[in-house]
Amino acid sequence: MAFSINRVRNVTSYLLKKNNYGQIEPSQFDSLCDLAQNSIFESLFYSDNYDTLKKGNRLTNDQYADLKKIREEQIDVYSIYSTPSNFTYDSGSGLWKYIGTDLYRAIDLSLVHTSTKKKVSIEMNLKTKLNYAINSNINPPTINFPEYCRVGDDFQVFPDAPTGYHVELLYLRKPKAPKWSYTIVGGNAVFNASATDKQDIDLHESLYERFVVKVLSYMGLSLKDADVTQATANESALINQNQS
Repeated sequence: MAFSINRVRNVTSYLLKKNNYGQIEPSQFDSLCDLAQNSIFESLFYSDNYDTLKKGNRLTNDQYADLKKIREEQIDVYSIYSTPSNFTYDSGSGLWKYIGTDLYRAIDLSLVHTSTKKKVSIEMNLKTKLNYAINSNINPPTINFPEYCRVGDDFQVFPDAPTGYHVELLYLRKPKAPKWSYTIVGGNAVFNASATDKQDIDLHESLYERFVVKVLSYMGLSLKDADVTQATANESALINQNQS
């Protein structure tokens, strides 16, 4: 779930003009959007820990205002499964490697039967403890109870995945860099919604006001969420009026 970068462009331009600020170049706008997006993305994990503490102390509602559940939904936007083509086994090193640049954090590994698609969760263990488990005569890692450890950015799984199985990585990806694509018309930059390089804001819709406030703060304009909500309504009404 994402929200329109052009929507952000319109409302920030409206608020800058209203407060007698100059316009910002598209490339600078993209950079500030990327900065704000990454800042909010990182803050979601700290907020999730705080919400967990509040829920444990019964300081949050368990239904519509369940802050922990809301935060989990905002983070779940980025959870994704690997495929056999981008998470592969390197026989030389004996490690499973993710081929890509969007990995932010590994969440879980599963041993997947290629035909039936049935999965067995692979338990993470520390290297020191895993060494004892591998050499154990009582409870070593098995196909039904596999284990893994991290080796740098890669993963070592015990036992080796047999023929007919592959290892699947569940991970959180990095947010996609925003891009307000445009064409020049009459000397002015005009939004090009059909451009192949256009990229909307890669955040949950519920973070829209917070995101706009953050972008504007980087532009030197300090506002509250309520100001953004009202400005969005005013800008939408102005656009509809011009189109009618």
